Amino acid sequence: MNRRLLYILAGGLIAGLGVAWAAARDDQPAKAQAPRAANGAPAPQTGGDREHDGDRQAIHQSGRDFVRAFNDGDAKAVAALWTEQAEYVDDSGVVLRGRPAIEKSYAELFKSQPKARIEVQAESVRFPSPNTAIEEGLVTLKLPGAELPITTGYRAIQVREGGQWRIAFSQEWGAGQDKLEDLAWLIGNWVARPEGREVHLKFAWNEKKTLIRNHFTIKEGGKVISSGTQTIGMDPRTGQLASWTDDEDGGRGEALWFRDGNRWVVDSAGVLPDGTETFALNVITRLNDNEFLWRSVDRVVGEDEVSDTEPVKVVRGQPVRLPQNGGKEKP
Repeated sequence: MNRRLLYILAGGLIAGLGVAWAAARDDQPAKAQAPRAANGAPAPQTGGDREHDGDRQAIHQSGRDFVRAFNDGDAKAVAALWTEQAEYVDDSGVVLRGRPAIEKSYAELFKSQPKARIEVQAESVRFPSPNTAIEEGLVTLKLPGAELPITTGYRAIQVREGGQWRIAFSQEWGAGQDKLEDLAWLIGNWVARPEGREVHLKFAWNEKKTLIRNHFTIKEGGKVISSGTQTIGMDPRTGQLASWTDDEDGGRGEALWFRDGNRWVVDSAGVLPDGTETFALNVITRLNDNEFLWRSVDRVVGEDEVSDTEPVKVVRGQPVRLPQNGGKEKP
């Protein structure tokens, strides 16, 4: 098969994951970035005030208690972590006042979404006064099935009552802003087998958890015919979720990622090893925690339009063993 078409057709799956060549569309507005936290940033800050280390640990424990109560569907236990007159403002601007209203709201949520789960990723805790703390970070809501995780920024004011830290006020924002943490479900090994080929993907956090790196290989007839690395992160210039790719054969590219319901649309463009420009819109549709569909549309190679691909199922699988000679097996 022509090498150029191999990258677009055989290797199209890689393109669809943003590993292939990508570029931004000028008409897409930049999106504000919510505070980074745990999965996308360093561990919670300790600051320079060591006198508050014990209080900070108590607040982190309260956060773990909150996650446990939420994931157990225990509205009463969740509400017990708030003060009697606490206020909560959700991402849509709805305001709940008082512990009973907060408990009722969580009970209704657990009844309608019994399998909902959350992760709380605290970024910082600071103390404007001895009995007041301000906590900031991210909270990720995970629903079962095809729904993509939703990550919001949060700021919580906690106060000390009777020796225990409780939430007096909390506000969330940014559910509509694409974040790196929204792709955390991709972490791990994946495999797809389109048209007799075998594509292996390995997504992993970098050490500081500010980037997700995807090492990919394409095999045909048991031999590695292509490999490379994709890096996904927040573009510091625009706050937009983006990816950058380097292929072992010299191809390079960039992409912008946009959430669309339960799928990601990856606006891709770049350059193949022979200098040919490529463009495509690639769609990743989540099916569940262990499966997603990929499809590539509106594809152009050089001056030629290329037909859309059929959907390809990608599933969690075993990692591929790379050869020892730089990613390529000898013919």
